[in-house]
Amino acid sequence: MEAKGAPRPQAATSLSAGDGGPPAVGQELRGLEQRLWRLLMQPAVASTGRVHLLDLGMMRECLGPNWPDLRWRVFSAADALIERSLTRNDIRFRTSSDDYIIVFASLERHAAALVCARIAQELLQLFLGDDRTADIRVSTAVGVVDGHIQFDHAFAKTLLAGALPQAERRTGGGPVFSTSGAAIGGAAGGGAGGAAGGAVDGSPAMSGVLSHADEATGRAQIALRQLRLSPDDAGQFGIRYRPVWDIGQMVISTYMGTPVRIFPDGSFLEGPAALTSVTDVMEILRLDAEALVGSVEILNGLFRSKSRLLMSVPVCFETLAARRTRQPFLEICQSIPDYLRRFLIFELLRFPPGVPTGRLNELLHEVRPYCRWSFMQVDFKPQSFSGIAGTGLSGVTMAMPADRSAEARLMEEMNSIVLSAERAGLMICVTGLSTTSMVVAARAAGVRLVAGNRIGPPRDRPRAMNRFDWPDLYREEDVG
Repeated sequence: MEAKGAPRPQAATSLSAGDGGPPAVGQELRGLEQRLWRLLMQPAVASTGRVHLLDLGMMRECLGPNWPDLRWRVFSAADALIERSLTRNDIRFRTSSDDYIIVFASLERHAAALVCARIAQELLQLFLGDDRTADIRVSTAVGVVDGHIQFDHAFAKTLLAGALPQAERRTGGGPVFSTSGAAIGGAAGGGAGGAAGGAVDGSPAMSGVLSHADEATGRAQIALRQLRLSPDDAGQFGIRYRPVWDIGQMVISTYMGTPVRIFPDGSFLEGPAALTSVTDVMEILRLDAEALVGSVEILNGLFRSKSRLLMSVPVCFETLAARRTRQPFLEICQSIPDYLRRFLIFELLRFPPGVPTGRLNELLHEVRPYCRWSFMQVDFKPQSFSGIAGTGLSGVTMAMPADRSAEARLMEEMNSIVLSAERAGLMICVTGLSTTSMVVAARAAGVRLVAGNRIGPPRDRPRAMNRFDWPDLYREEDVG
């Protein structure tokens, strides 16, 4: 338990209904603020556990640089979820630190905490998908001491994980939990507990299914089973290596390390698409670190066997953007022997479009001592690269869309892209080439580095550098 000062509404909080507006609206909001403040400071209300704080801090951290763009969408979704879960006499309030205070008029402590946990779970699912590391802290007011509200803290997943066994012990699996916080099914308002929630302490019972109440009638609708799959069914993360053909030198001299998400049937997602579901910055750091360590170990083995090869290693924006993730990554970089650094290429992934030149230059400066080149993955579309020229970036990588019907248009776009890259002094690597005609078109456009199934499939381990010329390309018609 820790002591925490309750926020003064006028100075430290803002209502989720909005700021400003006509005078009548402003007076109404100020009146609600005063009412909430008086309610918060009543020891009896706090001691019954009816005041709760939803702390969105971990969610903001998981969203990282996407938070400013998603902020109002998160608020809109949170407002809708909270509104759906409250009664007419309950109050919600968003603080200036972008968290939520909810005051329940009648639910007791445990029941109210479970309602907040359910709101948190739905909000996380909306914006973070299947990210198992994200959570929202639910703080329950348990008293007032010297004008400060005392809070107990728990995480939404912990509250929900403990609710199912409790519900089974108390009710034998009778009532089920709804998003409105009431027990649905069984005896309404009666039973052994004598409480509307069906439990002695007023907490709602929870089983393996969820029953959603119709807002108009209040009657229970269909009960839905919850999906329980093995973590392996969501896909295993790893790294595979794509051969990159240097057309000018007629040699496969580079293997591009690319993140993959492999599913139980053997299919996989590749590149940034494989990381779409990963939003926790520490998990992204872990994946980047594993890719770097594994690639350098392979590179060192090849070097000792007197094989020479360039290797591209992925590193995400989230890893480099924050000091707490950048420093551990750079510590691994510092341990790379000098003789291997000249064979290493960093492939920058998930960098947001329009990242300021100064910021990009700053991050590139951090990794430049440990690599030969640095490439950034960008969208395959005509664009200007003047904004990233002069930052120290060596080149750009772009994946050609897999659309055979649009090859003529893609060839024209590739000519424009190559011209723009040349003006900015950048090399260009085009991946995703699956036909001989597209490889030929890339060469005609001036692309030097190409990859894709037409060159060779991704491998668990790169091979040594080997000669590869145009006759080899045509002989390998069965590749892919």
